[in-house]
Parts: sequence; C-alpha cells; structure tokens
Amino acid sequence: MHTRGDTSPRVCIVADGAVRIGRIRPDGSFNLVSVLGVGGHFGDVGLQRAANTHNSYAMGDTEVFVIEATLLEDLLSNQPGFALGFWRCNTDRLYVLLELYDDVRTLEIVVRLAKIIHIHAGRGELDDGVACRQRDLADLLGVTEVSVANALKTLEGAGLVKRGYRCVTVPSMVKLAAWLRSRNAI
Repeated sequence: MHTRGDTSPRVCIVADGAVRIGRIRPDGSFNLVSVLGVGGHFGDVGLQRAANTHNSYAMGDTEVFVIEATLLEDLLSNQPGFALGFWRCNTDRLYVLLELYDDVRTLEIVVRLAKIIHIHAGRGELDDGVACRQRDLADLLGVTEVSVANALKTLEGAGLVKRGYRCVTVPSMVKLAAWLRSRNAI
C-alpha cells in the first residue's frame, strides 16, 4: 500500500480489515511496528516529511479510503469536524507511544506482552484474540522470540491466553484485564 521512501505519500484510513506497518530490515525481513484496524490511519507522517517513512501491507481483505495531500489540506482547513477528529486520533496515537515508552522502562516483558494482547485482541481477524506470529509480538515489544515464547508460556499457565497456530486467543478479557490492573499496567 505504501513503500518507505515513496515521494507521493497520501493518508489512508482503514475502512475494513487491518494494515501492518513496519520497515524492511537490511536482511530483507519485515520489522513490524504496528497493526492498524478499522478507523486507524497512516501516511500523514509521510506527507509532513515529503516521503513515506514505513511500508504498509493489507492483512487479508482490507479496504482503505485514500486522501491525497491536497484534499487532506482542504479538509483540515475547511471542515472543523474532520480536523477535530484527525487531531483526536493523532492525540490517541501519541498517548499510546508515551504509554509504550513508559512500559518499556517499568514493566516486565510478560506484563508488556499481556498488555499488547489485551489492546489488540478482537481488533483484527479474531474476535477473541490476535492473529500473529511470535516474531510479530517480539517485534512489537522489541525483544527476542525466545522472550515472547517464555512470556506466553507464563500467561498460558495462568489461564490468561491460549497459544495457537499464528494466533493467541484470550479465554476471558475480564480476567486478563484484572491481571493487568493488579500489575498497574492499565
């Protein structure tokens, strides 16, 4: 959908499905940075910098609304409701980044993983979990796959998640949220 370095950036809003955002590593592998669901938008940083900063890929059947730079500028200038919604969305993104930064400094990997699963469960292909690989979770957390495997084993042992093929399901979101609250993570 977007390629890093593309000099014709545009804003895309996810209307249906999900989009993976990340960068291609020097070895050719994909470093996942974020997964956006319905209502998420991407490409605005590329507009500000005159080139896309990340690659984006649709996850299965996905529909996006494309807003070219000139239309976005017109909407932001002349449609206060759109501008307010765009600002709120970007404020939410900033909050998530600040929260993530604080979590890296203060929470154990198992708690950070549980929080990521809690945030993303039900926002994509699975109603009760997250469709992903352990490599994807490791990339999101900035840790090794072994660390994620150990953390998943701990969470599964506590009955908070179930590991499956390319997915993690959550038997009880209420129980997972209570566990996270007990660790001051939410």
